[in-house]
Amino acid sequence: SISMSCFFLSLYFLLNNMIYFIEWEVVSLNSMSIVMTFLFDWMSLLFMSFVLMIASLVIFYSKEYMESDENINRFIMLVLMFVLSMMLLIISPNLISILLGWDGLGLVSYCLVIYFQNVKSYNAGMLTALSNRIGDVAFLLAIAWMLNYGSWNYIFYLEVMQNEFEMLVIGSLMML
Repeated sequence: SISMSCFFLSLYFLLNNMIYFIEWEVVSLNSMSIVMTFLFDWMSLLFMSFVLMIASLVIFYSKEYMESDENINRFIMLVLMFVLSMMLLIISPNLISILLGWDGLGLVSYCLVIYFQNVKSYNAGMLTALSNRIGDVAFLLAIAWMLNYGSWNYIFYLEVMQNEFEMLVIGSLMML
């Protein structure tokens, strides 16, 4: 039902041309503050609805498929951690929090791949972890490039970077 709510909310946002930009101050110490930023628009809500729908189907079918498994609760917790990492990746306009979501996806993917604990799954898990490192390098390069602008919130600089080579480079690094 949350998936359907996100889907209809995305349609509402699309039809009314709405965007919610939420900032949460995590830590404030003297003149330094750490702020988590979330961007809710029609596309992020639509992606979230699909992720939630697929995750709910995975959990629903795994209940029957893995009913004899003693550690099914561990599997379901891993799936939920995967979904939370994916949500962080979807709604973050900040490259640092996107990197956190990406690394969360990588770690949980590794744990899901090696879940059955045999040699083939360990080898596949290592391949998963190594391919995730390629994405880490690309994100770190994009973060370093954004230091030229003074912030890692790329959403603030989309108008400045229009028709520039830098937007192409940063976008390509984020999609790698």
